[in-house]
Amino acid sequence: MEYGKVLRFHRVKQGLTQNQLADGIISPAYLSKIENDQTVPAFEVLEHLYERLGLDFHDSSYHHPSKERLKEWYEMIVFKRKEEARELKEELKHQKDTLNNHHLYIFFELFRIRHLLLENEVEEAYEAWKNIRQHEDTFDEEMEYYFHLSSGLVSYYRGDFEDSYLKLMEAKNYSASISLEGWEESDLYYLLALSASQANNISASIFNADQALTIYQQQYNLVKSADCHILLGINYGRLKNYGKALENYHLVSKIATQTQDNYQLGLVYHNIGVIESRRGNFEAALMNYQKSLSYKTGRASVHEIFEAIYCLVFETYKIGRLDDCKKWISEGQTYLDSTTRDTSTARIHLNIYTMLINKDVTTAQYLENVAIPHFQEKKQHRFVIRYCMIVSDLLEAERSYKKSSRYLRLAIDLLNKYSNLGGMLL
Repeated sequence: MEYGKVLRFHRVKQGLTQNQLADGIISPAYLSKIENDQTVPAFEVLEHLYERLGLDFHDSSYHHPSKERLKEWYEMIVFKRKEEARELKEELKHQKDTLNNHHLYIFFELFRIRHLLLENEVEEAYEAWKNIRQHEDTFDEEMEYYFHLSSGLVSYYRGDFEDSYLKLMEAKNYSASISLEGWEESDLYYLLALSASQANNISASIFNADQALTIYQQQYNLVKSADCHILLGINYGRLKNYGKALENYHLVSKIATQTQDNYQLGLVYHNIGVIESRRGNFEAALMNYQKSLSYKTGRASVHEIFEAIYCLVFETYKIGRLDDCKKWISEGQTYLDSTTRDTSTARIHLNIYTMLINKDVTTAQYLENVAIPHFQEKKQHRFVIRYCMIVSDLLEAERSYKKSSRYLRLAIDLLNKYSNLGGMLL
């Protein structure tokens, strides 16, 4: 057992300095060596240090029954069994071992981060991640794996998809030195595929989605297999291989109908709408977006529901059906007013199309000073491109040719960098 890491963890957790812990037992310098595993002290010394920290020196948790319960909880979280996960979390929180044992506490906190994300408590998850990060130098390789996995998920939920993919790749590196069950291995591949897709790393997303799909099919996990087919459909759509994309979507439709998964049906119809829009079949696109919205309502996240509404706003504006566009803007505003989540990004979208429809003379200024900087900060490149093209046209109409050219150049540069950008992302 790595006694030094345990001592340092509990000393930091209890807010003690090395001088305070070592006082009357050993020198602070010798304690520093113990904490950094540079020496092996006598058992008597360890017993005194543990006693001062209120720990049981003879306790070991590597094969502790509570560790198995923690892994059961984590499996519930991964497979989104929310009610079961909530109940077991409360049970674990009230077990003395979970909170007082270094090994168990670290795993509890790492798994809690993912549970908070499942409950869409993103900022609380971020705070929990920052808190556990200070103990990273006490982690063993298994802890490092879950820490990097949690780090990747936090980055994903906070919208930094490139960082998410890199951190999940770090987790994959650690996975080689620990024993993962099949469901955890497939989960890792799926998360890599998802983050790579959002970061527009199409080849990596397809590779990892295929790896995850192979394992899910071996496990006869229809729901997760359908998730992989959705990702593959999105990526093949970006490559303009629409036949392959639709093939994957139709497989999902069959699975979702069989399992009565309306959430997945909502995703399928949404992404079919994207393909129809790209092919110029605007009526078919609108029909699929509306079907998507009906399946998503009451089941999907705020972001996912608004994505469908935004697509309806965008498509109706693009084909000049402005009355319909106004109707969807109004529905979008009503929906945003009904939620307590942060809706600032969504409201910027609605503001832009409201101003465009009303021919507001301050539209270009709003795009320059508010919208484009916002989406640049969020690294949402497809919206930076879209709104740069719009503001370029508006500025050209105002004969501000130099500024118009600058925004056009920015859009072209981003298009060249992200040549497969576009469509709705998961």
